[in-house]
Amino acid sequence: MNTAEFEAEAGVGVFVTPEDVENTVEEVMKKYRDEIVEKRYKFGSGVILGLVRKKLKWADGKMVKNEVDLQILDLLGPKMADDLNAANVKKPKDISQKSSSGNVSMVEENDRKVIEETSVGELMKRTLNFHKPGENYKTEGYVITPMTMQLMKKHLERTGGKVLTRFPPEPNGLLHIGHAKAININFGYAQANGGLCCLRYDDTNPEKEEEEFVRSIRDMVDWLGYKPFKITHASDNFDQLYAWAVDLIHRGHAYVCHQQADEMKGFNPPPSPWRERPIAESLKLFDDMRNGLIDEGQATLRMKVTLEEGKVDPVAYRIKFSHHHQTGDKWCIYPTYDFTHCLCDSIEDITHSLCTKEFQNRKLRDF
Repeated sequence: MNTAEFEAEAGVGVFVTPEDVENTVEEVMKKYRDEIVEKRYKFGSGVILGLVRKKLKWADGKMVKNEVDLQILDLLGPKMADDLNAANVKKPKDISQKSSSGNVSMVEENDRKVIEETSVGELMKRTLNFHKPGENYKTEGYVITPMTMQLMKKHLERTGGKVLTRFPPEPNGLLHIGHAKAININFGYAQANGGLCCLRYDDTNPEKEEEEFVRSIRDMVDWLGYKPFKITHASDNFDQLYAWAVDLIHRGHAYVCHQQADEMKGFNPPPSPWRERPIAESLKLFDDMRNGLIDEGQATLRMKVTLEEGKVDPVAYRIKFSHHHQTGDKWCIYPTYDFTHCLCDSIEDITHSLCTKEFQNRKLRDF
């Protein structure tokens, strides 16, 4: 027997990551996108499942099914009334038909069950299979440090084991259909699991934000039928975020850079000539940035890390001489989304950071 051939046929040593599954499902779904959009939930997902399994022979079937369901949900949103018509609901021959015991017929009972499951909460229960609070470390690729379990224990003590999610819009405009999807997923998942969802305004870009948009966002959340258990702002944490930025410089994980915005665009920009500047020098320059001694566009604080999407050394802080609707004129440097978002999740003890796909690869959690 040829051992190498046998092991190849048996999949020995083959490891399929969640990223492999996600990318393959995305690739296959692109070919059928128009048909899926046209047929919506009447489209047979078995076609997608079959093609993915051909490409990833040794992938876990449950993982593939969950990813297909999740991407279809991301594309179409929750099921609408039309999606639950003829294909899903069988009408009884006699609508007044009763069972021998005088109860409503099984067909009518099934109809009612389908209608009840049209809520976002029920959809979340059936579609999403995420880790339990405190079991983040069971997620594929999760980085465990010597402090992980101790910190997780304290986290659970603070949350009481509840699911905590957040809807984190930037108050720089009116909400659109994509925001409605994010509202339903974050509030719906918390609701489905007996948890709580907060509304957090990601107000890190003062020149584009207005109080009018803050009010309209709250109105939209209310209109969709949800009530946040609390309302927070990223700016509530500006002092803590600044302190952590200084700590990153001390640790050699961040540096002040003078490259212009155009020089840093894209995924293969020229490396910063200031990446290895002395720590003390970066500390002094960051303090100068904080005190308004450097002009806008002349310096940024960058992190020594590569995002999952491939972006090298993303900016953590930039200079903006703009009035902030929450903090006034206290700050002239503001943290970026990439730096702020995951840290605010940690500060607020968020158990499930649910993001739509455009933000999926902009992760700094391991950093």
